[in-house]
Amino acid sequence: MAHGADLGMLGRYQLRARLARGGMAELFLADLRGPDGFEKTVVIKRMLPPLATQETYRQMFAQEARLMATFGHGHVVSALDYGVEQGSPYLVLEYVDGADLERVLDEHPSLPPPLVRHMGLCLLRALEHVHGLRDARGEPLGIVHRDISPANVLLGRTGDVKLADFGIAKGLRSPSRTAPGSTRGRLRYMAPEQVLGGPLDGRADLFSLAVLLYESLLGQGPYPAKTDAQLLLAVRDSRMAPPDELRRVAGAALADVLLRALRPHPAERYATAGEMARALSAVDGAAEGEQPWRVAEVVARTLATRPPQVEEPRPPGERSPFSAVLLEVREDEP
Repeated sequence: MAHGADLGMLGRYQLRARLARGGMAELFLADLRGPDGFEKTVVIKRMLPPLATQETYRQMFAQEARLMATFGHGHVVSALDYGVEQGSPYLVLEYVDGADLERVLDEHPSLPPPLVRHMGLCLLRALEHVHGLRDARGEPLGIVHRDISPANVLLGRTGDVKLADFGIAKGLRSPSRTAPGSTRGRLRYMAPEQVLGGPLDGRADLFSLAVLLYESLLGQGPYPAKTDAQLLLAVRDSRMAPPDELRRVAGAALADVLLRALRPHPAERYATAGEMARALSAVDGAAEGEQPWRVAEVVARTLATRPPQVEEPRPPGERSPFSAVLLEVREDEP
């Protein structure tokens, strides 16, 4: 792997390149080195020093680290370490070589239904794990990701499909950092109840995933809106395009799974990620065993067209082109 110039040490980690900087944190590509030639590439998300002195931001950052420490699933990006250096906390994350789905869709606006089905199953297994986590007393943690979107889905060169970025995830006993009636996440992937600022559970994540899969199939989302204001009202009121084109492209069985997950009222959707995964599994998956190779192929084509770059200056808020790390540095306010 080609590295940028050394940027010094952060705890045990040799910083190699700064990948992105946002309003709250910055991302680095780094190495953990040990004796006898041991070396592991990781990604480090470090809170910006000016914010590290503010308790609200520190608690947000620590909450993300604590949530990610509870995960242990092959379709969820892993947290490897957490520390504080010179007063700034940092989170060490799994590095996966590939491209995020947003970048893939920029190059390949619509993907084949068998590949979309496969991605959906991988992400549903990830959500089933996250939604089902319990504490030491057996009580549900009630984690909701709240930001299922293409930028937070990583496709690896070797065929991996992983969910990442739990920076705005919420658990039942997590202190809220969002004002009542306000929302966090990307508007066009939100469930109606999220736009309305109401209480959320895992069914909101299933709605967001269905929007993502719909977009991956058709090259556009389900809302025929041309402005942000129109989109806000369309999401709030569940005003979606007729399903004819979705049925034509995806087939009736796959379309029916997505349309149920896209129903406006949570009670009308699948109750759990596991239930939706079983419904999706029942859809005829042509050459299911080949789909990890298909993931690898589309990633290779994407990176051949737009190879990742490091340390390229970008305007504030613009996503890093080095999207393989998948942990977007946000400019959200708490």
